[in-house]
Amino acid sequence: MQEISIRLFSSAYSVRSRLERVLLLMALLSIALHGWLLYQLIAVKDFHSAMTFLYLFSLLPVCLFLASMWLDKNPGYNRHLTLLTTGVRYRKGFMQPEHEFDWEEVDSIRLEPRQVVFLLKNEEQHEVSLQAIRSEEVLHRVRSGILDIAAEKEIEIIHPQL
Repeated sequence: MQEISIRLFSSAYSVRSRLERVLLLMALLSIALHGWLLYQLIAVKDFHSAMTFLYLFSLLPVCLFLASMWLDKNPGYNRHLTLLTTGVRYRKGFMQPEHEFDWEEVDSIRLEPRQVVFLLKNEEQHEVSLQAIRSEEVLHRVRSGILDIAAEKEIEIIHPQL
């Protein structure tokens, strides 16, 4: 069985292009704002606290760009669900701790339309929301991967009544 790794952030698979367009627009506005602030400082000599706030606010695109680069280098901090042959790893939210458990610990799996709940033998429950997955194909791949592993490991699957 192969590893299945799914990113679980909002607007999955479409957020990157929108973010890049917003960053480009903000960078262009930042350049215009810097030019205007430079004019105010040199020509008009009117640099007060509102100007300082605008100048600091114009640094936001740079900060967003650096955060975007950092997330590209550290994709593990994003929300994800990874199904391995040995177990499950998932992160529910950005910068939250990652949870991991082996398939031998799983007593049953409750497979809901947009959520999967792993019920462990020690009475723990691990709920992973699949709401952020926009692609029905990807959602089907996750569900079928879970069903395949459950059949292979002889884990009970619970389908709640809708």
